Amino acid sequence: MNILLIDDHGMFSESLKLTLERDTRIEKVDILQNIDKAKQKIFNKEYDIILMDINIKKITGNKDGLTIAKELLEEDDTLKIVMLTGFDMPGYESEAQKIGAKGFICKDEYTDVLIEKLVKVYNGQTVFRRKDNEMDELTEREKEILILYSSGLSRKEVADECEISVSSLAVALNRIYEKLDVKNYQEMINKALEIGYIKPSFF
Repeated sequence: MNILLIDDHGMFSESLKLTLERDTRIEKVDILQNIDKAKQKIFNKEYDIILMDINIKKITGNKDGLTIAKELLEEDDTLKIVMLTGFDMPGYESEAQKIGAKGFICKDEYTDVLIEKLVKVYNGQTVFRRKDNEMDELTEREKEILILYSSGLSRKEVADECEISVSSLAVALNRIYEKLDVKNYQEMINKALEIGYIKPSFF
């Protein structure tokens, strides 16, 4: 297997590269931190698997790994992209499935487990820990409301931004509370961060 690792943590990347290349099934692991150069190599089919961290804004400026993966897959949906992350959040995994990634692997996995999962992806399988229907997903509209409301806007401001009435917003917020199984604003924010609907400020 030829693997492209896209990660902005130098020490982690070098260590993972050395470890992966000890396995006889892996021919080489390239580390690329220039996204434009990476895209050229990806679309030239130089790699069997793209292993991409989610938090890579240090090298992209303003896009996370899920956004980059989505853009790549929109151009070529045959790419085998596996998301690599230190954040085991159901919302991120669900998004990875939705955009067409082949897997979602946490950085706390043992290396031999990581390699076996990469072999599965190479052989045409997917590696996700959760099923698509395991979460009671928020709709895109509900996600929009959640993000706006969590940014500090008042209900009136959120309603205006969404071009709905305050009463309609109240109904939508009740549905969000029910789906997240929370009772108040702070619980909603905490749960949304935990799941991954709201990204931590360092993303």
